[in-house]
Amino acid sequence: MKVIIDTADDILYKSFYVYGLVELFGRNSVGFSSRPFVELTKRARNTKSMRFLLQSSGASRRYVIECNDSYEIDEELYNWCDVYGSVNANFSKTPEKYHEKLISLCPSFGVRCWNTPQTVFHALCDWPASKSSMRKFFGKHKRLLFRPAYGNYMNVENKGGLDDNYVFFLSTLWYSDEWNRNDEGVNARRANFIRACKELEDVNFEGGLVSQGKDRSSEGSFSDCLCRGIPMKEWMEKTKRSVLVFNTPAFWDCHGWKLGEYLAMGKCIVSTALSNDLPAPLVHGRHIHFVENSQESMRDAVDYIVKHPEYRKHLEKEARDYWEQYGSPVASLKLLGLEQ
Repeated sequence: MKVIIDTADDILYKSFYVYGLVELFGRNSVGFSSRPFVELTKRARNTKSMRFLLQSSGASRRYVIECNDSYEIDEELYNWCDVYGSVNANFSKTPEKYHEKLISLCPSFGVRCWNTPQTVFHALCDWPASKSSMRKFFGKHKRLLFRPAYGNYMNVENKGGLDDNYVFFLSTLWYSDEWNRNDEGVNARRANFIRACKELEDVNFEGGLVSQGKDRSSEGSFSDCLCRGIPMKEWMEKTKRSVLVFNTPAFWDCHGWKLGEYLAMGKCIVSTALSNDLPAPLVHGRHIHFVENSQESMRDAVDYIVKHPEYRKHLEKEARDYWEQYGSPVASLKLLGLEQ
């Protein structure tokens, strides 16, 4: 059994699955090469997708894992592969001609899959064959070094924070334009949650929205929600302490990395309605607590969860169980039909 991964893949998006492939087949069975993928155009190979082959007993099977924010299908990659996984699959919006190969996956996130020398080695070996910008290619490998190892998400002791009423939420204030209208969507929903938490006297809230700069973010409309960014390690520590977390569809209404990270950590998740599909639905009151997009609905949910620790612990357990069944790196690959 041999797995061959395209060297041109975006390392921040494929790292999650590299980790899973190594867990599933062993490090010696996972390799990188550009040769099996040269028939694909440069455009197709520079998308946020992962392309790999599974070779066994003289036969070869082609896989694509689409990590783009959109639910739309890349026709070139779909025609090339045998199995097409997507972290933002939406069967109701996708033409039926694409349903045969399409498999819905949970949202993934970047993980540090190698130590520093191994990361440098892979970057040096893969760049000449990737045909990507040197600065961009090595910049992504550098960013990978600051991502947590997958095991860090599993090492969580959910005790509700230091005083059982600590709520932490920190996220990006995305730029908004005539096409994505983020100020009316993801930015407004996140701001509603922040404002709802600040209204509750019994909640110790920390966090806010991190601006991309005055020339890119509508700082004036969200001035009461702005705060500075923090290192990833600190974000992890505070998220683990938080009695609950908030999720909402992100850029282009996609499943953001946070939904995957929260499920992996087994957090009590308060969320607005999801826009795209998952391998199995997240059920309100079992895996997650859904709210309307209003400060009142969010405030009531936070207040209820803080005052009902048994309900919170129930959601935490079910969120982690869901992740282990459908979302972990190995579980995601098994949904694509990969087995040891």
